[in-house]
Parts: sequence; C-alpha cells; structure tokens
Amino acid sequence: MLRVNTSWAFVGNTVYAGCQWAVLVLLVNALSPVEVGTYAYALAVTAPIFVLAGFRLRHVLATAVASPGDFRDYLATRLLTTACALFASLAIGAFSTSSRETVIVIVLVALARSGDAVSDICHGLFQRDLDMRSAAAGLTINGVVSVLLVEAALVYWPSLPLAAVGYAAGSWIALVSWDLPRAARMLNGPGERSAKHQTWAAVRSLLVRALPLGLSSAVNSIQTNLPRYAIASLLGPAPLAVFAAISQIPLLGHLAVNAASQAALPQLAKDARLLRGSYRARLSGLVASSIGLGAIALLLTIAVGRRLLGGIYGPGYAEHASVLSWMMATAVITFASVFLGAGTVARGRFGAQLAVSTTSLTVVTASLGPLVLRFGLNGAACSLLLGSIVELGAYTVLTVRDFKREQPTHNLVPHVLAGSMQP
Repeated sequence: MLRVNTSWAFVGNTVYAGCQWAVLVLLVNALSPVEVGTYAYALAVTAPIFVLAGFRLRHVLATAVASPGDFRDYLATRLLTTACALFASLAIGAFSTSSRETVIVIVLVALARSGDAVSDICHGLFQRDLDMRSAAAGLTINGVVSVLLVEAALVYWPSLPLAAVGYAAGSWIALVSWDLPRAARMLNGPGERSAKHQTWAAVRSLLVRALPLGLSSAVNSIQTNLPRYAIASLLGPAPLAVFAAISQIPLLGHLAVNAASQAALPQLAKDARLLRGSYRARLSGLVASSIGLGAIALLLTIAVGRRLLGGIYGPGYAEHASVLSWMMATAVITFASVFLGAGTVARGRFGAQLAVSTTSLTVVTASLGPLVLRFGLNGAACSLLLGSIVELGAYTVLTVRDFKREQPTHNLVPHVLAGSMQP
C-alpha cells in the first residue's frame, strides 16, 4: 500500500510541478524578463502568507489527530485562515508597490493560492485514508487546466494579468470539479460518522495545536523566497526572472522526495505510536534513499546543467549554470531534511520544527545580503545552501536525541484534542 500511494503521490506532484514549470516557460517565451520577474515577485510575496495560513493542517489531519467534528472542523479552519490570507495579500499588494499591474498580478496569484489551499485540506483527507490517487487526480486537473488556460490567454493577448487570470481559474476549476465533490463522497460513505456540531472551540483547538507547524512552514517559505526579495531589491526584476526560472529545475528532485514523505507520514505516525523498531527502520531507509537520489541528481546537474538551461530557456540562461549547481547541492541536503522533518511531525514534535526552521532562516538572513552583493545570483544560491546545512544538522541532532530518550510511545502523538490543538 505504501508503494502504491507513493507512486500516486509522485505522479500527482510530478504532473502538477511540471505544469507550474510549463506556465513559467510559457511566460518566459511570451513576455519580457521584467514581466516574468513581476510574476515571480507575486509568487514570492504570497507564498509565506498562505503557507502560514495553512498551519500545516494537512499534516495534522494525515497523522489522524482527531477533532470533535472531524474533517469538517479542518475544512472550516482552512476556510477561515484562507480568507485571512487573501485579505493580507490584498493589503500587501496595495502597499508594497506603486505599479498597478504588479498589484493586479499579486491579487490574481493570491486567488489561485486560495483555491489551492482549500484543495490541499481535501488532499489531507485523501492522504489520511491512504487514497493518494484522488489527490493525484486533483493535482493533475489543477496543473493541466492552468497550463491550457495560460497558453490560451497568451495566444489571445500576450499580457501578464490575463495569463494570471487563467492561472487562477485552473486552481478553482480543480477545486469545484474534483476535490470538494470527492471529499463529500468520502464523508458520506459507509462507516463515516456525521458531525452533529461544529464549534469555534474546535477551530481554535486546531489552530492552537497546529500553530508551531504553521509558523515553521511560514519560516521555511520565507527562507525559500528571501533570496528573491533580495535579488529584486539589489539586482532588479530581470535577474529575478533568471533566478526564478533556474530554481524550478531542482523541484524535479523534490517531487519524488515529497511524494514519498506524504505517503509515508501516516505510517510513520502509526509506527511512532506503536512500533518503535519499525519506525526507526522506515525513517532510516527513507533518509538513505533520499541521499542516494540527491547524489545522482547532483552529478547529472554538473554533467548536463548548461545544456539543459540553454535548451529550455535559451543561451542567456545557460550562462548561469553555476547557479543551478549550487541550487541542486542545496536540494540534495534538503532531501534528507524532508524525511527527518516528517519523522519529527510523526513523533508529535511540532514545536521543535519551529526552532529548527528559525535557526536556518537566521543563517540565510545574515549571509544573504553580503553574498548577493559580492557574488550576485551565485551568492543567493550559496546562502540557501548554508541554511540547508544548518537545518539538516539540527534535525539530525534532534532525531538522535529523541531516539536516545526513548519516550513512552503513548506520549508521542496525541490521539485527541484536549482543549488545544512539517518538511
């Protein structure tokens, strides 16, 4: 079952990420570097807001932490936080720039992320019930429709705002046509209990319980996007377009790692509660596999990186092959951290994830400005590499210490919310 779900998660994430990349390639080929940089900036502005608003509720749901109203409480919580994130994005878009087009693109990207956020909590329900095929179908619909609508918009009128409309529409079409109806069918299926009530107390409990994970995720998102803010401020939108385009390539390796992490999380949580030996063996195997995958990806990048960039984006991007190498080295280290982070979530160590993420962000923040000023785009990539090294070291120390303590298994992951309640 784990192998099947991992395969479906990989397929869904691969198609979705490939389509997101295809959207960027379409924009690069149809619009100016400044417009592509504006799109990248909109993604960078909205990402931390929606990641924080997500509170990693999907991970909490997938690890079978109960709530009085079950999934309906999770959905209500996600709707509330998504509305807050949309409002915050509108406010930041209005005050962060004087460009009307940039504000419009930020708003449209925020609308796209709103649809994705609601779909994500539906995917958490699928994940909890070990039905990654349904999640893969939702991601596939989202990605493919977005690409088709963006391409149609660019053919009709090469305009960034119109392309952003198509991008946002793809997210909402997937939500309305597949994710919500599929979730409703699962909730109304045999054996599913019907929630008689849904209180604000349950929503507050979920928010309090998931807050450390939400903050940790937001910190990670800020760390990922911080170089983009620095590049936009110090180097301009055209270099930002180059950096954003190159950063899409290491995501291919993240697909397999994230797919395996998503599929393994429910089983890791179960093993952490009941079978400590199986938990250690499973986590160790996942980490070892990620290191092997990362090493292969890094060697391929060194061998064919320049030709790959030239073939996809053009000769101007091939000149930045060293940036891709640094980014891939960062990805290799991050692969292991993803599984160690999933193991930390499975053990219920939500607060510890926040400490690890904050430490890594501090390193990136301190090193980013001097490195960008001295080495340009290479400096931005190296700053992320330093942060990933610190993150992996912290997760390794945390995991080893937890293993040595051998805490009672019934304290590792709460089964119910008692007035309260990453990678």
